[in-house]
Amino acid sequence: MLPLHPRTAKLLKTNLSTENQERLFNSENIKLIPPVSFLEMIELERNAMLIMTDSGGVQKESYFFKKPCIILRPETEWVEIVKTGSAVLADADKQRILDSWNNFKTTPPTDFPEIFGNGKAAEFMLEEMWKSSLNN
Repeated sequence: MLPLHPRTAKLLKTNLSTENQERLFNSENIKLIPPVSFLEMIELERNAMLIMTDSGGVQKESYFFKKPCIILRPETEWVEIVKTGSAVLADADKQRILDSWNNFKTTPPTDFPEIFGNGKAAEFMLEEMWKSSLNN
């Protein structure tokens, strides 16, 4: 699913050939949908097979959800996820995007080390505060 801002949808109709518009709007692999809320986006990411994005936040979320990510930018602030092999920098390079898609489809990454921690920082802090309050 591809949430699209109405301006982006309008630009697609303006900038794509009729043939490419038909291919995109009738694709079995891509479903264009209106913009979604943050929580809806998280749910889409959680249920995705693969994520393609230019958003730094979505790149990192893809890692948390253990989903391969094709980064549609020439660089990323999350170089760690590229180093793990769970993400690929593809920019707007058609061949790199297709190669990454095919590679992730046939051999998805299975190792997502806890490079950003274990996601339990809030629980740890509450436990420590609780222990501290008992000692006072």
